[in-house]
Amino acid sequence: MNYSELLEIFKSSLNLTNQVFNFLNKTYEKLDDKNKLRHHILCRMKSTSTTIFRILNQNIDNPNLVDFSSVAILTRSIIESYKTFYYLTSADINESEFQFRFLMFEIHDILERQEMIRRLKATDLKQVREQTDLKELGEQLYELKNKINKNEYYKQIELQNEKYKNLLKDGKCKDLFSEDFDKAVIKANGCFINHYDVLLSRLVKINSVCEQDKEKINKRYSFLYKYLSNFVHISPYSISQPSNPISIDDLEKIILTITFYLNIANEDILDEFPELEEEIQVQTNYPDIFKGLEKFIQFLRCEIN
Repeated sequence: MNYSELLEIFKSSLNLTNQVFNFLNKTYEKLDDKNKLRHHILCRMKSTSTTIFRILNQNIDNPNLVDFSSVAILTRSIIESYKTFYYLTSADINESEFQFRFLMFEIHDILERQEMIRRLKATDLKQVREQTDLKELGEQLYELKNKINKNEYYKQIELQNEKYKNLLKDGKCKDLFSEDFDKAVIKANGCFINHYDVLLSRLVKINSVCEQDKEKINKRYSFLYKYLSNFVHISPYSISQPSNPISIDDLEKIILTITFYLNIANEDILDEFPELEEEIQVQTNYPDIFKGLEKFIQFLRCEIN
C-alpha cells in the first residue's frame, strides 16, 4: 500500500464522517441527550482528523517533509476522543446509567471551568469573589447534584456502597467512585475505561475471531499507544524522528488508526439511524474504508516479541 492509497482511505473516512456529522447537525434540536453528545464528540474527531489530513496532504511526493510529530500527537487525541464517545454513548448500558454517566461528565466540566476561572482568568482574589461566571457555575453544579441524587442508577450504587453516600453532597466528586463499582467505572473525567477494553470490544463486534487473539492485540495496541505517546511527551525518540526518513509503516500507523476510530464512531451512530445508513450505503460507496479496516486488524493481530 503506497502513500496515495493511504490518503484515499483517509479521505473516504473523512467524507463519510462529514456525512454523518452533517446529519446530526441538521437534526440536532430533535436529538436525545446521547446523540447530542455524540454530535459534540464527533465534531472534535472530525475537526482533528481534517487537520491531520491537511498536514499529510501537503507533501504527497515527499512524505519526509510532513510534520510527523504533530500528526502523531493529534492521532492520540482521536483515540482519547473515541474512548469518551464509547464510554458515554456506545457501551451496553440502560438509560438510567447513561444519564448518570452524562451527569457526571457535566459535573466534571463545571469543576474544570471553576478551576480555570479561579487560577487562570482572575487576576486577584477580589476578582475571583466577584466572578459572575463562578456564581452561575455553582448554581448549575447544585442542580446537577440534585439530579444525580434522584437518578435510579446512583441510588443503586448508594445501596451497594454506603461509605460513598455523602461524597457527592459534600462536593468531593474527584474521589466519588472506585474501580470496584459494577460496570460503570466512573472517575472525575466521566469516562474512566481502559483503552484496550474499548478496542477489543469494538474489534470483536467487527470480527469475532479477534476474541481468540486478544493477547496479541493487547501487546500490539499497547506498543502502538506507547509509540504515539512518545510524541506527546517529547521522548528522545520523538526528538530524533525528524532526522530519520518516514517510512510507509509509520504513515500506516497513523492513517489506519484514525480510519478505525472514525469509522467505529460512524458505525455507532448509523446503527441508531437506519434511514441514514440506507441513504449512505457505506459498503457500496466507501470500499476504501474497508480496505483500511482490514489492514488495521491484520496489523493488530500480528505476533510481536
